[in-house]
Amino acid sequence: MPGFCAEPLMQYMCSVAYPRVEATGVQNTYDVRFACASTCQQTYDQCAKLLAVFNMESAIPNCNAPIPESTKYAPPTGIMFQPDGKCNALTSLGGPSTALSNITAECDAPFVKDPLYPAGTANPSYCMYGCCLPCPAQYHLYREDALHTGFTITNYMRAVSMVLSFLLVLTYLVLDDKRSHPSALILFFAIGVFLFSAVIIFPLIDTKAIQCADLITPSTQRNNLKCAIQGAILVFASVATCAWCTALILNLHLHTVWNSAFFSNKYGFLHVICWGYATAITGVALGTGHIQWDFATLCLVSQDKASEIFFYPMAAMIFPAFLVHIATFFHIARISTMAGADSETMSRSTLSAGAAAAISHRRHVMMAIRIQWRAALMAICAIVSVTFYWLFYFIQLRKINPQTLSQNIILFVFCLKKGTPHNECADNLAPFLPPYGLMIAAEFVVSSIGAVIFIVFFKTALVREWGEKLSSLGYLLSGKRKQKKEQDQFFVI
Repeated sequence: MPGFCAEPLMQYMCSVAYPRVEATGVQNTYDVRFACASTCQQTYDQCAKLLAVFNMESAIPNCNAPIPESTKYAPPTGIMFQPDGKCNALTSLGGPSTALSNITAECDAPFVKDPLYPAGTANPSYCMYGCCLPCPAQYHLYREDALHTGFTITNYMRAVSMVLSFLLVLTYLVLDDKRSHPSALILFFAIGVFLFSAVIIFPLIDTKAIQCADLITPSTQRNNLKCAIQGAILVFASVATCAWCTALILNLHLHTVWNSAFFSNKYGFLHVICWGYATAITGVALGTGHIQWDFATLCLVSQDKASEIFFYPMAAMIFPAFLVHIATFFHIARISTMAGADSETMSRSTLSAGAAAAISHRRHVMMAIRIQWRAALMAICAIVSVTFYWLFYFIQLRKINPQTLSQNIILFVFCLKKGTPHNECADNLAPFLPPYGLMIAAEFVVSSIGAVIFIVFFKTALVREWGEKLSSLGYLLSGKRKQKKEQDQFFVI
């Protein structure tokens, strides 16, 4: 990708259009300084390829030709770009300059006037020379209403996940035998998923209230309390969900491979580790001030610190847990193969005590096979979601961070000024932005987690148990004493 283009391009355009006039000290004598050759060359090096993508070859400077006559202040025909020290050098355009002080900004849609110009700027990342791209800026760089439509769909998907995960939480809270081990692990995991999905309430009420602190400035935890609260809940829920998912996978491994109920009386320890770890990560994110809005409709950890603060701590749990689950799967596959061979070569009457114990263990393992797909699918969903979102955040989202976004904004301005339709300009800019489909897919994957978990862990048996629960409350009371169900170490749901 070409280097940063916005600053040298603006320096070039301004120095060409508005030569500097300086008094020489001699009465009625002035020194006129024209555009610099170094500025022209820097603009060519950093902008030529980018301008060519937009079919704007005419805007690419020719530093070996005379300075172009672009305004009434342009130099006489034949004046060449000047050497450093004798030219109109504009070292920084971060704020209003003398050369631009008499320019009145005319802001065409979707741009709005900078309320602080010319004394300053409302936001240097999204404003230049009196015009600002309103928040959320990235929405205007794609096809009209494309991001709004895409993220509305993902918002509704997360809302569906919120409802379904709440039903799962309610089921495991209300049904008596679901509050004991190992079903309690699913309960706490579902609570994490529910909190993760429930943050969608914030943008559903008012999306821009989360994305933007004002008309121009994106939200951070410092300028928008709603963003801080929503972002903190999202970080906490994400880490807690991964922690309880890890506990689920470890419990399955311990019971299936080692026939151990290690976690059955360790829930105090699990609460401290899972909820405590999530609280610590959330505290770090808030304490370092890195909760902010970057894309989509929710606040999260800033791009520059997302890996260190957010993704690495989750990966430290979910990736090892996935490897443990692979080991569990291979153990079941090996036991299944051995059990099949034994059934052909042995009879019950000829088994020794040791062989009988081995067969008993194999039967124990074989009982887990019927529920293994649930934990396997859950582990796959977790690893895919974390990995996919992490890669998107790390590779693609940097294309729309504040440091590079201004480059895209200036090219978008040039394209619109040529009279090109908005959607065509967006198509020209597409190679320098995160792919639209990938952006929506990344958000949809994490938005659908609640729905996927509901499909995995909810089945018709729970409907029957709900009926029995309601019956016991009095409407269909049979008068018969209910027989207590036998608990086991599997995910009997």
